[in-house]
Amino acid sequence: MTPSLNDGQGLCMPAVSRLVQALLLLGATGLAWGQSDDGGADRRGLSIKPSLSMSGTVTDNIGLNSGAKDKAVIGMVSPGLTVRSNTGMLRGSLDYSMDGLMYYRTSYADRVQHRLLSQASAALLEGRFLIDMRASLGQQARSAFAAEQSVSSYVSNPNQSQMASLTIAPRLRGVLAGLANYDASVSGTETRVKDSVLGDGRSGQAAFNLEGLGGAERIINWNFSAQASRAKGSGLARTTSTDSGMLGLRYRPDMDLGLNLQAGKERSNFITLDQVTSNTYSLGADWTPTERTQLNADWRRHHYGNSHSLSFNHRMLRSSWRYSDSQAVNGPGAVGGGTRQTNYALYDAIFTAQEPDPIKRDLMVRAFLLSSGLSADAIANSGFLSGAASLTRSQTGAFSLLGLRSTATLTLSQAKTRRLDPFSNVSDDLSGGGVLRQRSGALSLSHKLSQTTSVSVSAADQQTSSSTTVLTTDLKTLLTSVNGQLGQRLSYSISLRHARFSSEQKSYRENAVTATLTQQFQ
Repeated sequence: MTPSLNDGQGLCMPAVSRLVQALLLLGATGLAWGQSDDGGADRRGLSIKPSLSMSGTVTDNIGLNSGAKDKAVIGMVSPGLTVRSNTGMLRGSLDYSMDGLMYYRTSYADRVQHRLLSQASAALLEGRFLIDMRASLGQQARSAFAAEQSVSSYVSNPNQSQMASLTIAPRLRGVLAGLANYDASVSGTETRVKDSVLGDGRSGQAAFNLEGLGGAERIINWNFSAQASRAKGSGLARTTSTDSGMLGLRYRPDMDLGLNLQAGKERSNFITLDQVTSNTYSLGADWTPTERTQLNADWRRHHYGNSHSLSFNHRMLRSSWRYSDSQAVNGPGAVGGGTRQTNYALYDAIFTAQEPDPIKRDLMVRAFLLSSGLSADAIANSGFLSGAASLTRSQTGAFSLLGLRSTATLTLSQAKTRRLDPFSNVSDDLSGGGVLRQRSGALSLSHKLSQTTSVSVSAADQQTSSSTTVLTTDLKTLLTSVNGQLGQRLSYSISLRHARFSSEQKSYRENAVTATLTQQFQ
């Protein structure tokens, strides 16, 4: 199944009419839910919240030109829907919004953008058969070196494309012949990029795992894993594959510490035309000394390049520390966005001690971010599109501090990516060989002026360079905003943005002011 990528380019009257109808439908539905006598959605673990946002932006450089700046006004109407479910057969979340963009005092055509982030899991056969589903739809940068780079997806940018991704993964688990626990799964992922062949891809994976009865409760236990995966980009990209079978032992001296050793055979064609069989082995450890501290580490040997992952999380009453270091193979599609560390993830970790229920905690975190003037998504490197297999080493550090009236969030990340498949004739940022390096940092400060009003400041810097060319890019942004509540469900935001971009091809400066009204119906 391929997600639809129709973004309504060149928004005409019928499209505007459909947009208005959607707004009316969402508004009426939201009011009906809000006035329902049932009103027990949250109590049943189900939360459905329609919303409607309207904003106006005045920018002095919509074309991102260094010389003749093109001033313009951008109007936006965004109906949205947020769904959370934590009970019953289907559990998960869905965040969707449709942005109707209208441009004034400029020649740019009106258009519609869609944003979707959804993940769900359906449990059948008393929890033995699961179906995991993930879907996303949003804007993605095509190239990390393009002359058109912007912090806003609403400013005209030919380097931005709408990308959709859908993953479906059925899974069956149970007991095999009374001897071992088994877990069998298959998954398929489809990725499509509008108006661009680069980034399109399709991948599939099958996995089978066995573990001795008793699982983590046994001090020493055995395990076996077998896996097969295939990935294919579009155009002249070839199909890459990897198959492996590994037998291992897990040692858990207590419930806080676990060690895992595996060894076996692996066959792949990432760096060769034909399949190459080689020995592979892995070491893993997980340590949870307290409920507030977690450390996980894993290392695995491959003939085409070793992989590893290291993550450390520690939260205190009003602060959270996170660090991750990983190296892994990327298939065709978006590369570099995975190093993102969001404000939502940081404060979700902090509020875990106050509210263990994920549905209630989600509402608490989003309300806090809204009142503090913090975006749920921290400014981070948006990555780039690649049409063939690549290898990325990424590192991310993040710290958040929650005071009585003030908050601070700091994220630092860097990633190094190189082409892994030398035989796919695909043109992208990795075609010339060498290593593409991305660095980003963001600092957000927020202070509550009153129970309903706050002010925030965010500064970010994103840099990209290559080891084989002189191409570099540097995007610096500064955002200041005032946020508040006009009612129980009506909020406003007024923000000022300053951006500076520099590269060998083009440089520009942009200033913008945005005013937004958001109505929550439930």
